[in-house]
Amino acid sequence: MGQDGSFLSSQDCLTCNNLTVPTSGGNNICSTCSTTIRMLRASSLTESCTCPNNLINGVCFPGILPGGTNSGTSAASTSSVVPPDLPTLYQIYPVGDTSTSSATTSAYFSSQAMAAVAFCSASYGNLTACQLLANLCTLQLQRLVNQNVRSGSACAEFINLESQRTSSRPGFASWAANMPWLYYGSQQASLVLADTSLTATYASGSTLNLYLGTYSLSGQFQGFQNASATNQLQLCKDTLAVMQAAFRFGTTYLQECELNADDLFDSDKYPLNFYDPYIFFYDETDGGIPKLLPVPVLNTALLDSTNTLVNTQTSNTNWQLTRRFFLVDNVAGKTSLTDQVPTVVRYAQSIQLTITPQGTTQAGLIYPPLLTITYADLKASKYYGTGASVKVSFSVAYKQTSSTSSQFTENLRIAMGVLSAVGFCYAVLRTWFWARRAGVLSLDAVLVFKLLAYSASAFANAFFITIFGIAFYQLVMYKNQGIFMLTLPSDDTFLLSYLASATVLKFIDLVHIFAMQCTVDIYLIDWERPSQPSAAAQSTTSYFYPPKEHLEKGDLLSGRLPDVEIQKPTNTPVSNGVSGTGVPIWRTVLVANEWNEIQACRKTYPTFTIFVAMLILGVIGIENIASRDPFVSLSTNPLRYNSPSNPVFRLALIIVVFGFLGFFEIAFRVLVWERFFTDDLRNFADLCSVVNISVFVLAQRNFGYYIHGHSPAGRADVNLPGIVSILSSVQCDAIPRRGISPESDDHTYLMALPSGLYSSLERLLAPARNTSGAMNMSSFLSHETGQAVNRFLIGFISRDHPNGLHYRIVRRKPLENILDGEFDDTSSEGLFYIDDGNSFGDVLFYGNELSLFIFDTLLFALINHLSNSLILSGVLTWAFTTILAELRCDFGKKNLAKKTLIDERFLI
Repeated sequence: MGQDGSFLSSQDCLTCNNLTVPTSGGNNICSTCSTTIRMLRASSLTESCTCPNNLINGVCFPGILPGGTNSGTSAASTSSVVPPDLPTLYQIYPVGDTSTSSATTSAYFSSQAMAAVAFCSASYGNLTACQLLANLCTLQLQRLVNQNVRSGSACAEFINLESQRTSSRPGFASWAANMPWLYYGSQQASLVLADTSLTATYASGSTLNLYLGTYSLSGQFQGFQNASATNQLQLCKDTLAVMQAAFRFGTTYLQECELNADDLFDSDKYPLNFYDPYIFFYDETDGGIPKLLPVPVLNTALLDSTNTLVNTQTSNTNWQLTRRFFLVDNVAGKTSLTDQVPTVVRYAQSIQLTITPQGTTQAGLIYPPLLTITYADLKASKYYGTGASVKVSFSVAYKQTSSTSSQFTENLRIAMGVLSAVGFCYAVLRTWFWARRAGVLSLDAVLVFKLLAYSASAFANAFFITIFGIAFYQLVMYKNQGIFMLTLPSDDTFLLSYLASATVLKFIDLVHIFAMQCTVDIYLIDWERPSQPSAAAQSTTSYFYPPKEHLEKGDLLSGRLPDVEIQKPTNTPVSNGVSGTGVPIWRTVLVANEWNEIQACRKTYPTFTIFVAMLILGVIGIENIASRDPFVSLSTNPLRYNSPSNPVFRLALIIVVFGFLGFFEIAFRVLVWERFFTDDLRNFADLCSVVNISVFVLAQRNFGYYIHGHSPAGRADVNLPGIVSILSSVQCDAIPRRGISPESDDHTYLMALPSGLYSSLERLLAPARNTSGAMNMSSFLSHETGQAVNRFLIGFISRDHPNGLHYRIVRRKPLENILDGEFDDTSSEGLFYIDDGNSFGDVLFYGNELSLFIFDTLLFALINHLSNSLILSGVLTWAFTTILAELRCDFGKKNLAKKTLIDERFLI
């Protein structure tokens, strides 16, 4: 067609210019070159569709550096914008593998890496190519090995190009201009994580807006995604309410699941994208304008220049923080572009978002969150097609700053040290009291053992008070905060160590109590007299009544008695020995059995305590308050996320529930049950008075408890009318009172005794012992010895030894009651301290309820801490307390039979 629009009479064929080539269809059309990208070049090089060099990843890079001034006429692939063609540029490595022997050559890297480096150079400045290069580096897990070697890795090329940039983004020194931000560079992680640019104030329940700058594999920016709403970060899918709970501020979140390994090999189900995380907030210091704060990423698979996994170290000194990550890589592992299944897949096995409040002085403010990613890999040869599953998790944690954590640890140690010091001083005081009571005048092994035993008890109590105080404080303060400022301790291993230590120490205390109670000396003093014995009866039995002249000659204070011959019984039939003329033994057996029944009696009922505690914690839902979020709820909603429980909170709730139940049981028992129904200890003391038998208990050599059971009527072995008459006389106040003194009703005492008393008793008991020192129950001497001891103690209580042993009845001083010890000298004269009626419970479980109850609580809490199961904790604790009570009864019965000289077969 001519210039005037008319058709030409003939066709002329013209040569296509340098920027076009003839089409292959034979239609004589020149088309734009498809194999060459037009770019700046030296003026001496003509533009042509013919590449003077080999194509680099399908792209022609002719001539010298674009923008150069020299006039070179040849083009080489070694131009400085094109990296050397080395295998290390295309290789990906197994997660955590510091060697190169198992590297995989990626087909995608081979087709893209060199061109991406060239286009990302400062000469071309193609930002999309730089994004692609950053993605390739991220697929190489951002390793810094050989970072100074050309083509050592995609990351080495990225760092090299980044260093050529002379400027950076305003406010971000490590973010090079016209390049993506991949590394924090020389900035120390501690400084990055302590940045205070985030000025938004967060309250419990507010939303943490996490945005993700999303890029395709080729480097195309796909926009921002609100991870708080789209749940893009979570490979474990659940209901929207459950997944969004992760970003509800203050909620400690953990979501775990198993994924089909075959699905991870499918790029349609898990497309490969790359993410740069940001926190979206309104800057309250700058007029409330919206801003994005970069969130640092801690890639635990990153290898530094020394081939070390620095991001797995506990200290953040050497951490190398980055900005970009991926979730599932099922592309780079393909060794051919035509492969459908990659030889290896890398995936984010664990993602944790860690949030650190700035502290109590900056209420509601937080430091930049830290996104920690742990990658794992799947080899197709091992996993693909097997139907195997892999576990993945996503979590949000709140931690204390190092300074806050150090302050917490310091306060914990101070509290523990102060209470332990006070406890040790109390243990020394208890040991001193024991030494006085036991008559120990010098340091020996037994005294050291006692100090250790009392110290174990004191330290157990100190540990118990400390961990409860800290746990309860944390629970109350954490659950009642409005503006978020208090976090849970970053490490709760202190709880397990102190809890286990307290439990073990308290168990040692119980063993000590158990041993002391099962070795006490018990004497049952029978005040009954034979009723007009006949001559025949008198000839069959010889009782040991120390003659007055022998008592006067003996030195009872020193424990030396004159030798007294005990007469052997005559060979008379057994039936003669049980005639009605003697003192019946049934009353003594009755008292012994009643004593045996109350040995394991407690102020609380462990079965009731444990069962009700499980009911309150589990059924009512008190244990739900122990959740790690700052919200209080007694129930859980299956359609919403429920935070896992915190062991510190759980311990506080267990102790509170047990303490409440224990207080209620003791108060009910003391104020109601024992007052209006039955009091086991007082009933026992009353029984002693009815049957005319006193109980003389030596807990230590020179200390014990006395129940005065001498009947005011003088006799107890009477018929029914006689008992009615005695009770009527008591009601009418027609007979003396039941105390040692006729004008007093005080009948239970603590005894601080002179040392001569114990020595005298030992001498009286010596004939009934065998050569090893054990009591010979089958010996005929046992009955005679029992009668001798009975007469001796009657004489002592009745004060019939003017030249022997004496005592006074007094009341304890207030300080002595508080410290539970005596300061008076009793070397020459004993003291009977009037008590409240049940002091002898100290040699029973009844008087040691606090130690037993604390141990039950500690044991329940320890088992619950280790198992997180209320049922298991309750069953094991109940089983232990039951076994302990049975053992106490069994060993107590044996000791009772041994010390009272009553055959064990009579004890039921």
